[in-house]
Amino acid sequence: MAVRPPRPLLLAVLACLACTSLAERAYTRPTIAVRGVKLRSVGLGGGSLQVSLAISNPNPYPLPVHRATYSFVLADSTEVGRGESAAAFTVPAHDSTVVQLPLDVSWQGLRAAGRDAARDGTVDYRLAGTVTLDTPLGDPNVPFTAVGRFTAPPSLRSIP
Repeated sequence: MAVRPPRPLLLAVLACLACTSLAERAYTRPTIAVRGVKLRSVGLGGGSLQVSLAISNPNPYPLPVHRATYSFVLADSTEVGRGESAAAFTVPAHDSTVVQLPLDVSWQGLRAAGRDAARDGTVDYRLAGTVTLDTPLGDPNVPFTAVGRFTAPPSLRSIP
């Protein structure tokens, strides 16, 4: 019995699988760490926080970031606010960048944070979110979670 040569379609499928495997090995997931949280403003409609994220790219090519989405929750599980990055940005190859992200908060969230701050001047929080990248493999989501504490300014400690 004669052996038939592989069909072109089978060769194309095998080639695609090999390329995908190579591309996955060529991509290393970036690391994301929260560098800080600070109160930017308090007004009639609520307030605004600024979250600083450090994103490190271990890859030999730049990583374009479409957006970052995130939520800010107090230690007692009270959600203070949610946010999304205002503009796309790129993390350089073999480098890192610090991104300042806005977070609008409601009065209910500010009151809850004020109650926490009234105890010892600090607010314990959990920040969770996703950074969406633009890579040759598509748009993978890179989740991040961080817990921390920030020192509240006197204006937040005095909110009833």
